[in-house]
Amino acid sequence: MLPRLKSLNCLAGDGELIVSLDPRVRTRVADPDGQVLALLTLLRDGTRDVPALAAALRERHPAVTPADVAAAVAQLDRLGWLEDAAAPQTSDAHDRERYFSNLAFFDAFTTLSVPRERPQSLLRDAHVLVLGAGGLGSSVLMNLAGLGVGAVTVVDQDRVELRNFARQFTYTEAEVGQPKAERVAAWLRAFDPTLRVEAFRRRVESPDDVTALLRGSALSDLPSLVVSAIDEPDEVDRWVNEACVAAGVPFIRGGLAYTQGLYWSVDPGRSACRECLERHRARLAEGVDREVVERPRVLEQDRANRAIGPVTSVLGGLVSFEAMRFLTGLTAPVSLGRYQLVDFAGDGRTTSDAWPADPDCPVCATAPARAAARAAVA
Repeated sequence: MLPRLKSLNCLAGDGELIVSLDPRVRTRVADPDGQVLALLTLLRDGTRDVPALAAALRERHPAVTPADVAAAVAQLDRLGWLEDAAAPQTSDAHDRERYFSNLAFFDAFTTLSVPRERPQSLLRDAHVLVLGAGGLGSSVLMNLAGLGVGAVTVVDQDRVELRNFARQFTYTEAEVGQPKAERVAAWLRAFDPTLRVEAFRRRVESPDDVTALLRGSALSDLPSLVVSAIDEPDEVDRWVNEACVAAGVPFIRGGLAYTQGLYWSVDPGRSACRECLERHRARLAEGVDREVVERPRVLEQDRANRAIGPVTSVLGGLVSFEAMRFLTGLTAPVSLGRYQLVDFAGDGRTTSDAWPADPDCPVCATAPARAAARAAVA
């Protein structure tokens, strides 16, 4: 291992260093005799292991031992300031150039034991099933391709329409009347010829349809993740939930409610699921929301897609970033059993609204992790 200092800012004076990797965080380090600055300077080129660092430091600070340097390197690693210059490269020159910005972003999360190419490798090995290639779905697909996800299955029943172009940017007017699934698949293949893509023009009408899509892909036995960007029929969220939980496949749901963007996710056996939410709502309806359940609906709002380009771009980016969290594990997903709500009518801020896991949820009971646990107890 060859520890290398990440690119950071460092100010020196009054016997201390002020170090900043993330502009939001400044770390003050006592350095009365200059040993820390000398070590940081030696670490910049990433050509020395711990014994070599200790030997170089002893030229100016004779009392330094390899144990001292090892302890300092471990502390710097805990601060997230180091990476391993000797980590094996898992990408070729083409991919390192194509995903240069990705690798630079991953630098913020990597350590001596987690090289920056590992998240990119995990993305290249991933397969994502995207239900819906409309405004949100097409935005997510563009972002997944940019992230370097290796395989994508696209499902959509619709054809390209003129009214799509305010928010869907993978299509052209020359393609009006053509199936969206096929056209967005062609866009993805042109954007990244190495991306494995399959497209299905079909409507989801039951949990069995979702299960068939999960298990009927030629790209992998099961997808790594599902992104659902469809809201019809009304039961579709419960169908996706039922099929994904039983298969043990995490999924993210995104959408727009008037001027409020939203996304939430389920990790089978680890988080509350959509059925937990339905059961929670039923309990609430017995109290303060009873009137919503009992009173007849005399007027009903028209179902209209109000999403505009900026809305689908922002929401698609947030959903895609959540997908990256799932696929790389760099940070934990933020939407597990929790609505992430984006205020597009106001200042765009995001708020959260969690719902509880139901220990008696019949759908959660089908999750492979839960099933294995019950079998072990029995």
